[in-house]
Amino acid sequence: MDEHTRGAGHVQHIGKSRLFVEPPVRFLGPFVIRSDTRVGAFTEIGREVEAQAATLGRYCEVGPGSLLGATGHPTTWLSVSAFQYRESTWGWHPSADTNEVIDPEAGGRQSFRSVAGDLATIGNDVWIGANVVVLRGVTIGDGAIIAANAVVTKDIPPYSIAGGIPAKVIRPRVPDDLRDELQALQWWRFSPNQLTGIPYDDPVEAARQLRPRVDAGLEAYAPELVEIPKPAAPAPRRFFRR
Repeated sequence: MDEHTRGAGHVQHIGKSRLFVEPPVRFLGPFVIRSDTRVGAFTEIGREVEAQAATLGRYCEVGPGSLLGATGHPTTWLSVSAFQYRESTWGWHPSADTNEVIDPEAGGRQSFRSVAGDLATIGNDVWIGANVVVLRGVTIGDGAIIAANAVVTKDIPPYSIAGGIPAKVIRPRVPDDLRDELQALQWWRFSPNQLTGIPYDDPVEAARQLRPRVDAGLEAYAPELVEIPKPAAPAPRRFFRR
């Protein structure tokens, strides 16, 4: 797996969750996934990040302590506690083992969660600062920057800088014409080797120099998806009398 990722040993699968990556990807510390998750190539994920329901594009930087695709709790029920709808939360204790839980999605009930299957969709070239919460069902556009400690409750447009609780757009990251050209080029389709010679520190000139390569048919970098397997459970320890 080392040829595809760095730090794959940090990944923690919860339940039957599966992780698929476009190599290469880096994990700098513990990365917890609670549902099937996809991570695009050249994305780097910081320490103590949790993906509850999320997909990430290419060339992203995710700061430590972030929560991606967070699900909610009921605010119009008797309680906000999970004892009402998740048996495993307290059903293991004798004081709660006969409790009858409610399925949040059954019988046409309006769920307090996002629609089943909704993900937090994080685009390409997105920087998510430390300790950011991104709610399930939200889309963060390509090229966006999310300031540290923000709570993203609504979609963030491409190439916007957003922050706050709830997160709001502070200003554009680049002028509109450059934003449009970068989105048209979709430069993240290409590997760093394919971008060699482009002046990274001058996005206007970078776009100008990349355009002829794209128009000439530069082939997108298209690695096969690789699944990062869940580690096998350790064998039970055996004790022997001495």
